[in-house]
Amino acid sequence: MSKFTKFVAGEFTNLAAGYLAGLWASSLVSKFFVKKGLVNLWGLTAKREALSKDDYSWLLFIASYLIGLMVMIGVNYLVSRIRRPEATQNPA
Repeated sequence: MSKFTKFVAGEFTNLAAGYLAGLWASSLVSKFFVKKGLVNLWGLTAKREALSKDDYSWLLFIASYLIGLMVMIGVNYLVSRIRRPEATQNPA
């Protein structure tokens, strides 16, 4: 593979992993929480826990950070195993 092809493949993998991690975090937060507003009468008619917009934003940020960190560690581990398969099979 040429350097350019490796670069494009690496960037595609990074972007795909980051995009999926962001989707996962936002869907996780929106599954359990909702923002207070006129639509749900400021949390009175909400079926999920209603949070203020600031709290919702912070919770989404923290969830995105933690899930992104987990995905980054997982991808880093997989890439290191793919690049050096003989080092992981023969530890001694």
